[in-house]
Amino acid sequence: MTNPRPVTLDRSARPAPADPRPLALPSFERHALPNGLRVEHAERRGLPEVSLHLVLECGAGAEPPQLGGLGELAARLLTAGTPGRDAIEMARWLDRLGVGYRATVGYAVGAVSMHFLSEVFEEALEFLAATVLDSEFPEHEVERIRRERIDEIERQMDDPATVAGLATIAELYGDSLYGRPAAGTRSTVSEIGAEAVREFHEAGYRPGGALLIACGDLDRERLMSAVEARFGAWSGETVRVRPPAAPEPRANDLILIDRPGSAQSEIRVATVGVPYNTEDHHAIIVANAILGGLFNSRINLNLREDKGWTYGARSSFRFRRGAGPFVARTAVETEKTGPAFEEILREIETMRTTPVTAGEMKLARNALTLSLPLQFETAVQICGRVSRQRVFGLPDDYWETYRARIEAVTPEEVQEVCRTYLDPDRLTLLAVGDAATAAPTLDGLGPVDVRPVS
Repeated sequence: MTNPRPVTLDRSARPAPADPRPLALPSFERHALPNGLRVEHAERRGLPEVSLHLVLECGAGAEPPQLGGLGELAARLLTAGTPGRDAIEMARWLDRLGVGYRATVGYAVGAVSMHFLSEVFEEALEFLAATVLDSEFPEHEVERIRRERIDEIERQMDDPATVAGLATIAELYGDSLYGRPAAGTRSTVSEIGAEAVREFHEAGYRPGGALLIACGDLDRERLMSAVEARFGAWSGETVRVRPPAAPEPRANDLILIDRPGSAQSEIRVATVGVPYNTEDHHAIIVANAILGGLFNSRINLNLREDKGWTYGARSSFRFRRGAGPFVARTAVETEKTGPAFEEILREIETMRTTPVTAGEMKLARNALTLSLPLQFETAVQICGRVSRQRVFGLPDDYWETYRARIEAVTPEEVQEVCRTYLDPDRLTLLAVGDAATAAPTLDGLGPVDVRPVS
């Protein structure tokens, strides 16, 4: 018997990458109840799990500005009591079912998400219906959650990153919707009482305009029978939350918020961006990946890897129904405040004036597309992605065509969107740090508006 020939490996050559995994999306069926509640359903066998995502037109844009945070407070109170069950009994019910339950609120919509084993579907849906339709918002629970929110806001204001973020959106958008935190401020949350919460819930938690997305080990008959039984008598219409108008172009500002004694400066370079459903959406995604969206992006390699000034620097276009912000952000040692601004501005200007390289394009495309199938592996992920499509009015084939559209972006298109949306005359520069140390480093960047922490 002869010995097998040993296998020789050439370890000097990198193995060829595997073919990209195909994106396998489940097919969603669409239904509607007579009361206007839309239902989308994808049956997905293999695991005994179900994810539900109820989307409602009850975001921060639906609340009075003087009561900012009302939607957030109402969402947190959904499990605080229904007829015959107080908050503790609701918590025990949820615990017994083993259900994951989460209520969230953004600028446009609110959403209640649930994830559970398919065997408890009917009772889980009963729990959802109880919180959405029957919440009573007891005075003492409203007061308790309101105080928790105020304490939370006050703690967050000790965080310089939070201070920088809030100050940046206020500077870009002023008193309009996107200039305010979606979860409210201390002054606005302090004005919210139980009656305001009940009125907001009554006006916003209605089937007309609502969407229930279901994905998992669940057939259509079982789903629709249970939904009709628990939500069929629900009534009322809501108005789609309209996005605010984008602010007019303005000259760039340089703002320094004084936080005496800070060892670091939180830095923001920002401008008003674009809505989610914009024509050059995919070119913007690729451009941002190269500029600051990836670990190997230009500003992170510059400030972290080359200069060693920061643990990380990133940028993002925050897509919304209206024109959300573009923000480049980092935190550096206070003495490097001015130089860090200069490096970020230099990287932005280079993106505007010089085509990106083929290597950068390949890296961005791969990062944006090769991991896409991993974002659709669970029922929770699928519901979240479909929800995003519906909320922002994206095409039905958005995810199916995402890879092809990203791969079709050219270096010229990347340069053009940077020239269009990252105009240096519209960039706001803001830092939160020790003014005594940071201000002298800002010479040459223009007049500095020094402000106290509010």
